[in-house]
Amino acid sequence: MRTSIAVSVLLSVALSGCTTIYFDKGKNVKATEVTEKWHHNFALGLYEQSPPVNLKRECAGKAWVSVKTEESFLNGLAGSAVNVFGPIWYPQTVEIACK
Repeated sequence: MRTSIAVSVLLSVALSGCTTIYFDKGKNVKATEVTEKWHHNFALGLYEQSPPVNLKRECAGKAWVSVKTEESFLNGLAGSAVNVFGPIWYPQTVEIACK
């Protein structure tokens, strides 16, 4: 039983891919503040638990420069550990860069 669970976890980590999406505002703009947080999705990504990112609040009224949404290795590892029992949780990392 333990062997099959370990094999399932290893296969899901090995077969999962990391994705990154960038939203940039302008060209060659330097960011002074960068914030990073996890965003939580459930049920094959059909249900979004985390609220949408509020750029005004995250940047404290300053202009935003870039938003990066990424499924990192750590996100995939954490999701794979939970998703052994079924497609439950799909975390992503959101990085917000402000002026």
